[in-house]
Amino acid sequence: MKTFLVPFLIIIVSTSEEIKTENDVMKIEYEITSGSVNSFTSDTNTTSLIVDITTSEDGSLKAVIPRNIIDSTYEEQDDIFYILIDGEEVKFTETVTEDYRTLTIPITKGSRQIEIIGTETINELVTVDEDLALATMIST
Repeated sequence: MKTFLVPFLIIIVSTSEEIKTENDVMKIEYEITSGSVNSFTSDTNTTSLIVDITTSEDGSLKAVIPRNIIDSTYEEQDDIFYILIDGEEVKFTETVTEDYRTLTIPITKGSRQIEIIGTETINELVTVDEDLALATMIST
């Protein structure tokens, strides 16, 4: 299983005007068959995580995604993600824990982009290279 490391900075401004910062590293662990992951990026306008891929045959992407990178909830309960591959909705399987959501997504030969649409996503997630992504999150 490969891992994208996601260093991020949380800035918390309290009602007393105190500013606290905390550095941490989040990981997106993934395993892809019959292809490769080129990048992970976030889109706050669509609350989605975009995974650019290259595929040589049919296969699958299994991604262990921390809830603080992307999540899908409704009234404080887990809600479904919408998964699009090259703009078409696909079915997937999911395993849920308190901190992570593990998605197994079938991919077909020639697929180029997976969009995971939730209800909240990290403010900025940009891939630097194959094994490193940077993220910034600001909370109030």
